[in-house]
Amino acid sequence: MAYRRILAVGDIHGNYQKFLTLWEKLAFDPAQDLVVFLGDYTDRGKESRQVMEWVMAHFGMEHMVFLRGNHDEMMLAALMDVERDLWLQNGGGETCKSLRGMDDLEAFLKRWAKTIQKMPLYLEVEQGGQTYWFMHAGLKPGVPLAEQEPETLLWDRDFAMADTYDGKEVVTVGHTPVPYLAYDSGEKLGNRPLLRDGGRRILLDTGGFLAGGRISAIDVLTKRIWQSDSMPELGGW
Repeated sequence: MAYRRILAVGDIHGNYQKFLTLWEKLAFDPAQDLVVFLGDYTDRGKESRQVMEWVMAHFGMEHMVFLRGNHDEMMLAALMDVERDLWLQNGGGETCKSLRGMDDLEAFLKRWAKTIQKMPLYLEVEQGGQTYWFMHAGLKPGVPLAEQEPETLLWDRDFAMADTYDGKEVVTVGHTPVPYLAYDSGEKLGNRPLLRDGGRRILLDTGGFLAGGRISAIDVLTKRIWQSDSMPELGGW
């Protein structure tokens, strides 16, 4: 089918109330739209449990795709007793706090682990003669999407920080917070999504976990942008 909108949503990082303000603005219609979440649902923010509940309630619904991010990968490893310290040192402690006192915590975490395992690492969509690629972090230009290394799709920052991208596909990523980027001018960028190379490279992590940061979404067909309301910092490193 031809979608009315192909929406991408950037990193949420446990900021549930911020996310809800964005989701309301999107007015997503599963009969006409596709929405792709770019991963990193938990950590850093104080409301990871609520985000996890929302994701699991919507996972598998029509025209809703939830990609895996590096924080989701770290949490999965921690739940499997692998590299637990790495996760805790990168915002996982805030997630643990949000889960304290839950009834049936073990069952909840098993459901979440299974959900992460089902999350794809990338998505390719073709519409109107244009190919759109989505992944959490980045890619190696010139390598077919199906041959990209998982580590690249989950952790790469070179793609976001490169001076140019000359591929034909429109690529949308999160992971690298736009407010932290600075290019040759030395000027720091704001908290709006960054469209580079004529809109063929879209950087959508706008620091939702930062004080005054926002969670962002974009329609990759029209390049229209929506953002959450600006709210006080809800979490930390």
